[in-house]
Formats: sequence, structure tokens, C-alpha cells
Amino acid sequence: MKFKLSSMLKTSLMAVLCLFTLSQHVLADDVDYSADGERRAKSAGESLIGQPAPVMSITTLDGKVIDLAKVYGKKPVYIKFWATWCIPCRQQMPGFEEIYQKYGEDIQIISINTGINDDLASVTKFLKKMGLTMPTTIDDGKLARAFHLRVTPQHLLIDRDGKFAYFGHVDDKEFHQALTNVIAQPAHESHVNNHSLNLDDTAYKVGDKLTELTFTTIDNEALNFKFDNTNGKKVGVVFFGPWCEWYLEETSPKTSQACTKVRELLEEKSQASSIDWVTVSTNVWASTSELHDYKKSYGTTLPIVFDADGELFKSFGVNQIPTITLIDADGTINVKSSIQDSDFDQAIDAVSNLK
Repeated sequence: MKFKLSSMLKTSLMAVLCLFTLSQHVLADDVDYSADGERRAKSAGESLIGQPAPVMSITTLDGKVIDLAKVYGKKPVYIKFWATWCIPCRQQMPGFEEIYQKYGEDIQIISINTGINDDLASVTKFLKKMGLTMPTTIDDGKLARAFHLRVTPQHLLIDRDGKFAYFGHVDDKEFHQALTNVIAQPAHESHVNNHSLNLDDTAYKVGDKLTELTFTTIDNEALNFKFDNTNGKKVGVVFFGPWCEWYLEETSPKTSQACTKVRELLEEKSQASSIDWVTVSTNVWASTSELHDYKKSYGTTLPIVFDADGELFKSFGVNQIPTITLIDADGTINVKSSIQDSDFDQAIDAVSNLK
């Protein structure tokens, strides 16, 4: 039986994602659907405001390299994270292009597709459809971690001195005032001592051998898996988003269906004696309280871990949801596959065949 979202979860996630109006089971009639997104974006950047932004080189889709070390001290920077399936992202794109056309010579604008449930084909099609001409890149998770991505869309401003100046979610008067302020800032001969950021994260890959994995669930339960062959158990780690099934149902039905299929399959296999399961939630549009709502609404019995700082996604080299990782009893990573990979159906079959 397919579980339906409870009133509480629908209302919470609806407010959080600023998506579309659900006509049923909504408790509040007058909800500011963008307010929570703005709060999250500001909270994500709170510790960075006034701090030096990282030095890095970003390669755009047309092969050009933007070296931020050469930008700081000369121009401010405007970065916007977005996704093709994100409705408020779509709504903000015409204004984003207008800003680029008006201020493109005065501020370095960088458009960053999150890479979540997107690829070169979908992004290129979207840019053409929306008439977007600013420099664009597709993230693999590294830029999201560097700039504390927590919502979509999320934009940030770096002032001419190379310091973080603004984080936000909505395209409002406050943002435009902050944009005006960083553009009006006088140019300096030098910038602050910005640190270099190494984007070459080392992540687990198929064939790697682990000795131990430790997690803490949203119920504060410690999970410690030691791989030594003595108990003969595999470990399955599945990366997901609590909003994947219902939010992407219309904007990306294939991924929505995959999220549903994986969840239902894991529940079916949760009693298999040969494997222990852990599910790990993205930190984008998610929180511990929302994961408790998700657990209650879908009736899932599997352990849920909230990857608040993104370190688990980083360690496993994951940027897509759902992603299935299967680890053999000796610690060898045997399967790691996402909805974007050609072998995803094989990964599903591998899970289906577990006893």
C-alpha cells in the first residue's frame, strides 16, 4: 500500500520548498511559502558573512575558466544555485538574466546548476528555453559544500574585497539592495587573504575496502558497522531526499518513481538476514524534524541519518538521489549507483535478490 503524506508533512514541506499549492490536507491557509527558504539560506551563510570567500577556478559549460583569485579585488561576485525541476528557480530566471544583462560588466555572475537530478542535456535545454546567457556550470556537490547550499534557489554575494556579503533565497528588495551595495563598493588594489579551496575530494568508489562505518540516526541511535567477515553481513547505504517522491512527481516523474521504488523495495528487504540498511538524507531542503515527519508519514522502519554537514555525501561521492551503495561483509564496496547511472536497474536487481 502506498503511504500518503500526512497533513503536517505536506504543510511543512510545502512551506519549505516554495513549490506549489497542495489543495488537500493543508492546515494553514496563509503560509508565506518563501519565508522558510529565506531563513534557511541565511542560516546557511550566517557563519560566512564577513569572512573571506574561497579561491577556486570554476569551468563553465563553454569551457571558459573563471579564476576567482583574479576576480577578488576587482569585481564583486554573484552566485546562484538552481535546478531545472525547481519551480521557484524557474520563476526567478527571467530576473536573473535581466541582472546579467544590466550588471554583467560590473559583477562576476556565475550560474550553478546543482547537478541534483540534472545533467548536461537537461541543463542545456533549460538554458536555451529560458534564454539564459550568463556563465553556467554544473556542480557535482563540491561547490554546494563550499558555499553551504541548503535550498534551491540559493544565491550569494561576495563583495569586491572577496568577503561573503549576502545569502538569500528570494529575489526581493533586500537582495537587490545588497546587490547594489556590492556593485557600488570602490575597487581596491588588493583583496583579503582568501584561502584556496581544493575541490578534488577523495570519495569511496566501487572496489574500495572499508574497515568501519559509524552513523548516528535522527533518533540518536549509534550505528557502528565493522567489516571483518565474522558476521557475514552486508551493509546497504541509500542516499535520498524526503521531498523526492511527492515534489518531483510532476517536475521529474522518473526520479520520483525511482525514489518510491527504492523506498518500497528497502522496506520489503528490511527483514533480510544478510544485510543491514541505513538511509542517509540530503541536507538540501531537509531537517531532522522533517525527517521525523517523513518517517511517520511513510511508515518507514529503516534507520534514517541526517547528513547535516554533507560529509557523508562527500565521503561516498554522492550528489544524486536516490543512490544505492552496497558493501560486502569484508568491507568491499560492490555497488554504487544512482538514478543518473546506466547500471541503476542492475543495482535495483541486486537489492531485489537479497535474501
